Amino acid sequence: MLRAVCLDLDGTLLNDEKKISDRSFELLDNLIGNGVEVVIATGRHFYMVSDFLKPLKRDIMVCANNGAMSRFKESNKLVNVEYVKNSKFLEVFNKALDCGMDPYIYVDSFVDGYHLAIPDGRPKKSHFEENIVDKKIATDSIRYFSQIDMKSLETVLCIAFLDEKEKIDEFYRLFNDEHNLVKNRYLVPDGRKVLEFQSANADKWIAITNYLKSKNISLSDVVSFGDEFNDKSMIKNSGIGFAMKNGIDELKSLTKNITEFTNNEDGVYFELKKLFKDVLGE
Repeated sequence: MLRAVCLDLDGTLLNDEKKISDRSFELLDNLIGNGVEVVIATGRHFYMVSDFLKPLKRDIMVCANNGAMSRFKESNKLVNVEYVKNSKFLEVFNKALDCGMDPYIYVDSFVDGYHLAIPDGRPKKSHFEENIVDKKIATDSIRYFSQIDMKSLETVLCIAFLDEKEKIDEFYRLFNDEHNLVKNRYLVPDGRKVLEFQSANADKWIAITNYLKSKNISLSDVVSFGDEFNDKSMIKNSGIGFAMKNGIDELKSLTKNITEFTNNEDGVYFELKKLFKDVLGE
């Protein structure tokens, strides 16, 4: 019996206009009302998630920052956080400066009062903003390096870079043998590449597993939906793992379950309707 639903946002629950349909909200609300646990698992930072989920007036678990931070949506109650160790942060940070790279340092705003630290003189923008408008960060939530004691930062969630593909790949190779950090690379629409460093324990599935165990929910009773590389462990290890029809081929190769429709066609909604028809009384 399925007791939990785990959902990625971008490319999955969100359509390409970054909207969630009214019928999806209604369905999720009905599932929660019938005792089904709904978990959002996203690479986005926690503060970016609330606006998307406003119509869902439920205090659901949000595993943000690819699992680095788990908080409840309404109450903001912290369940778990995985910071980059200060020694590892400084190793990456100092090497970046030596190589002429511009690091974007995302921190725990609930502790520090700001979301992002950037090099002095740079425009106050996130590394996403030029390519993904809805990932904009308010300028009063950004600090320059000179305003912070960088050597003492203990609440780093992510160290990110945006640069030409060749430059990113060259910097990545400097950390080929580094196993105490998660390293994610992906292309953005203008052809440049993103590189992100996070704690080795920053993983959607680890965060989901820890939370569901606290609710006494067996992992075999979980259905998950995703579309990208950071959903692999979630899709592979859930009782039922769905790759979105619009998802990457690498993810689709891990499961026999592919949604009938894309994220722009409410693919998650239609699969959940079928899976939970008895719970919903349909």
